[in-house]
Amino acid sequence: MWVVGELGLKHVRHNVGGTFGGLDSEEYGRLNPNRLVPTIDDSGFVLWESYAIIRYLCRQYGKGSLWPENDQQAALADQWMEWTNSRFMGVFFPIFWELIRTDKDKQDHEKVKNSSKETAKLLKIFETHMTDRKYVVGDTLTMGDIPLGSMMFKYFSLNIERPPFPNIEAWYARLCERNAYRIHCMNSFGSSTEEWFALEKAGA
Repeated sequence: MWVVGELGLKHVRHNVGGTFGGLDSEEYGRLNPNRLVPTIDDSGFVLWESYAIIRYLCRQYGKGSLWPENDQQAALADQWMEWTNSRFMGVFFPIFWELIRTDKDKQDHEKVKNSSKETAKLLKIFETHMTDRKYVVGDTLTMGDIPLGSMMFKYFSLNIERPPFPNIEAWYARLCERNAYRIHCMNSFGSSTEEWFALEKAGA
């Protein structure tokens, strides 16, 4: 949705999954046999898997902006997308799952502590990369910023220990200035599993 917002694409959003339900319907199953979100239907072209959707939308509608014209710049953006998927997600997301999606009496705080340390180690790599850069591959936002950037609101909002990362903090501040980011990424997720589901049900 952040990509859709950045590109100003006309769209109709259907809330499916979680408390909204709908994944088990025959209609959705025909679109996505995995019965997971997200899925897009672009004038009859159906596509699922988040990063595939990001790449498609950026290449189809954002050449020269979110999809860099320079092939090497596009490859670097793609590299950081893959890094987010293969390295960052598996380390960071358990923190969110424990603190927000798990009942407080069942939360594993040692796991949160260890995952926070591992997350910091990975972000140190990104911190170094962001030296003298405004965005992931230069002075303008590209698809390379989208996957990691979309998780930064959670990272900076969760009650965890965060070492200082001035380059990342400056990058995050620039993301927060973007209207599409504020609308689609800076959404409250509460402080417990009950609040998470209540907010989701309310469409927050």
